[in-house]
Amino acid sequence: MTTWTTAQVAALSPDAASLKAGEKLSQPHQWQTLGQADGVLWGEIKGSGKNPYQTAIALAEPAFKCSCPSRKFPCKHGLGLALVFAAHPDKLTGNEPPVWLQEWLEKRGQRAQKQADKAAAKDEPVDEATLQKRAAAQQKRNAAREDKVNAGITELQRWLSDLIRQGLANSDDNQWQRMAARMVDAQAPGLARSLQNAASLRYQGGAWQEKLLAELARLHLLLEAWQRRDKLPADVQADVLAHIGFNLSKDDVLALDGITDHWQVVGQRQEDDGQMRTQRTWLYGVESQRYALLLDFAVQNQPMALYPGLGGNLEGKAIYYPAAIPLRALPPSPSPSPTRDEGSKAAAFMPLAANFAAYGTALGKCPWLGYFPFAIANAIPVRHDQQWLLVDAEQHAVPLRISDEQGWILLAESGGHPLHVFGEWDGNALQVCGTFQTNEAA
Repeated sequence: MTTWTTAQVAALSPDAASLKAGEKLSQPHQWQTLGQADGVLWGEIKGSGKNPYQTAIALAEPAFKCSCPSRKFPCKHGLGLALVFAAHPDKLTGNEPPVWLQEWLEKRGQRAQKQADKAAAKDEPVDEATLQKRAAAQQKRNAAREDKVNAGITELQRWLSDLIRQGLANSDDNQWQRMAARMVDAQAPGLARSLQNAASLRYQGGAWQEKLLAELARLHLLLEAWQRRDKLPADVQADVLAHIGFNLSKDDVLALDGITDHWQVVGQRQEDDGQMRTQRTWLYGVESQRYALLLDFAVQNQPMALYPGLGGNLEGKAIYYPAAIPLRALPPSPSPSPTRDEGSKAAAFMPLAANFAAYGTALGKCPWLGYFPFAIANAIPVRHDQQWLLVDAEQHAVPLRISDEQGWILLAESGGHPLHVFGEWDGNALQVCGTFQTNEAA
């Protein structure tokens, strides 16, 4: 039976205001009807109009439906119904879907069938001449894009040389913005993001010059690698292309081999830049002892992908994107799994020194590493000189990228006892993504 947690419902909310409004509708007695059957929830609740609002959730996708006029998706009624399901699943006692729900399900079925027919049409055999024509057109598009990228990189290298010669402090925001826009025009969006990240380091803290220079050095190395990419190993070529901004299609990734395992959710966090929400979910393979990062994106009011909460499990085959240090993967698809070894779950957590050793090895293979998984065993949060640190049993420490309020919450969660902490290390600080109680803390 499918179950949800309140944390999973919160991840589906389009914004904090919608979640707060949904929490006010999370008590079963507020709903006139509640029911569930065959993976679908429904309920009716009084609104501002004459008729009650009709709300439904298809758990598999998940997909939401509500008759209220809200443009948010899911709306507060959908979130309220989901919270009822998370906290009081036994209250959804109705098992006979109402007419309005059946109509919605039928329309969804019709749309799904149309999409399946369209996909089947794409898979129909095509004559050799058409295939050759498509391949030639694709090759022409690829060549045209490479020409644009080459021209943009030549210009960027010249700009970086001038920047270093004139001094980092002599550049202004307009220069950085113009060059980032130039990389977008050159069809190299990855380089545009790198420039934006580098520009954000300017004048931040007393050591901003060193951090900015290191970031520009990595960018310079990437540009040199692009020009020598044909001589690089295939996995390093994949890293270079990805950081330049060449995206691999999902179909191309699906054609690769994967790893079948029992995957434990060890970390989750979301980012919101005002235009797009990004969800980062980290998995740990119990048998393979490998990490997998699931990246999901949602714009405006689109719902986010739903996975089990921290400590939950996914079964099946995860397929990694090509890279020198493969981390990003497609969500595990169901497949026969090996026998689970319950004792191997704790193998992910280790002292800080071992985490840094793993990071050093990975950095040697891919100098453009962004976030790297750290699983730190038996650590305690400590506040020192207005900076939060995580200190392990060997008295090694790592700085945390955390607000003061979040630091106190983390300390309260530990209760003064060690925690197993999972986070993302970016070379400067650790972003906490999940915590687990140890036997000592329990």
